[in-house]
Parts: sequence; structure tokens; C-alpha cells
Amino acid sequence: MLKQLTLLTFILTLGACAAEVEDLTTEDLGEMDLAEDGKDDSTAKSFKLAAGKTTKLAFKATSTPVVLTINCGPPSDPDAIGPVFALDAPTLGAWAAKSTERAGYFRWAGKLAAGTHAVNVLGRMGSATCKVSLTKQAASQKCLSRAEWRSSNTNHEHIRVGEDASFDWEEFPASGSHWGAWPMWNRIYEKPVKTGFLLHGLEHGGLAVSSKSETKAELDAVTALVTSFQKATPDATRLFVTPDPKQPAAYAIRGWRWAYVADCVDEKSALSFMTAHFRHGREDIDADPPIPFDPTTTTVPCENLMAAPDSCN
Repeated sequence: MLKQLTLLTFILTLGACAAEVEDLTTEDLGEMDLAEDGKDDSTAKSFKLAAGKTTKLAFKATSTPVVLTINCGPPSDPDAIGPVFALDAPTLGAWAAKSTERAGYFRWAGKLAAGTHAVNVLGRMGSATCKVSLTKQAASQKCLSRAEWRSSNTNHEHIRVGEDASFDWEEFPASGSHWGAWPMWNRIYEKPVKTGFLLHGLEHGGLAVSSKSETKAELDAVTALVTSFQKATPDATRLFVTPDPKQPAAYAIRGWRWAYVADCVDEKSALSFMTAHFRHGREDIDADPPIPFDPTTTTVPCENLMAAPDSCN
């Protein structure tokens, strides 16, 4: 069953990148200091990212939860890959595994065991001057574990509805080839929106806000985020809520080529992410699809009114 959201103001694997190369050179940033809350650049260190180069850094963890940010200045153009790196940082968990690639930006927040932790930044594509910062999370912070990143996958081919496009998707896709129809906006879908439709919605500048669970409580939690976003963003209809049992964390938000995941709802960071990536798809030209259909299924009416001839099934 679909529910209409109420507006309050009128609410990783390889992408299209070069193959992994052997490390040729190494740079050592040494040990990082822990900055105060909200002062990301106060102790930031800079390094040169280049394909085939590994930059090594380390930091000491205590009982204080931290935020680690690696920012290589990714381009604003949604079709530009920009600099790409992977991370070898086992203590940061699966979100920082070296088998996944990040296109110029990665932020990780969480609590680590006391001791020294190593983070290796592995250059995969392009070159850039990057900044690494390490800050404390506020003592009042309740949601400690989250991450966000930019995808290196710029693919956007249309594949006929129902056909397998997963060969082109990352483990948690926020871009890639997709089906020729997109979901209706401003909806709560109580069943998972098919990924082939979801990605097309992101390409059109929308946001997908999702919970891993299909329970009412979890969907209500992400719907509350949408409502808060709509209060501050006039005419923010280009988004939808859906469960996604395959996502890597309890809650997630996706814009075109950008992903945010968290183990609990952190309104401040979630709303900041939504504001930054809303209406930044590569085809920010369409509203609702011309034909209403249920994107939790693969049944799309064949009335020749959709944007692409491969839309119907």
C-alpha cells in the first residue's frame, strides 16, 4: 500500500574506473591529532592523491567517538568521476574495505577500541590535493555510527524493466545503469522499491530515504526525516521512502552518486546530507513519471507515454 506524504511548506565495488594498480610510491602522514567538535580543519593534514600511490596515516583512539573525513575535492559535475581512492582500514569496518572505491570523498563516524589505528589511502584514479581531518563527536551525540561517500560509478544506461542490471551496481548502489521508468515522488512505499527504478529516481535529482526493516516503526523514523527536510525546503517533493532489506545499515539516504548509511537516526547529519545532494542528479528535468505505476513490482503499463521505449513490461 502507498501513502501520500504530507507537505508542510506548500519534505561500493568498482564503477566506471580504471583497474586497480599496484602501489608504486608511499607517503606517510604520520599520526593525526584529535580536533575539537565542529573544527574539521583545525588539525587537518594535506596529501597528494595519485593513482598507484598509498598514503599512510595513524591516530590514537580513546573512549571518545570520532569522525574521520577524507576530502579530495570531488567535482560537482555528476558525470565527472574525479579522483578515486580506496581505503585499507580494517578497524573502520566494511565501509572502509579496500575492495570498494570512493570518488573523492569519504566520512566515517564511530567508536573504536583504545589504541593506535592505521588508515591507508590507496590512490586508484586521477590526482588531487586531499585533506584528512579527525574530530571528536559531541558528548551529547547519541547516534555514533555512520558513513557517507561519493560513488565512482557514472554509468546511466537504460535497461528494459525486469532485466538484470546488477552487473553494473555497487554493493550499495547510488548510481549505475537502470530501468527506463522511475518511482512516483512524495510516497511511502511499504515494500522495497526495485533498485532499477530507484536509481532512475536518483538520476532525476531525487532522494531515496530507506530503512533496512519493513516495520512501521522503522519506516516512521525515516519518514520523520523527510518531514523535517520538507519543513526547511520549499516544494521538496522529489523524494520517496522505502524499505531496503539489502542495505548495509539500519538507515540510509541516497542521491545520485552519493550514499549515507547509519546504524540509528542522526537528524543533524542526515538533513545536512539531504540538503547537499537534493536535486543534484544528472537529469534534473522531470517530476512524476507520466504513468503512475507500482515500483515495488516490475509491472509498468505500456502506453508509450514514458520517457524511454524500454520503460514498459
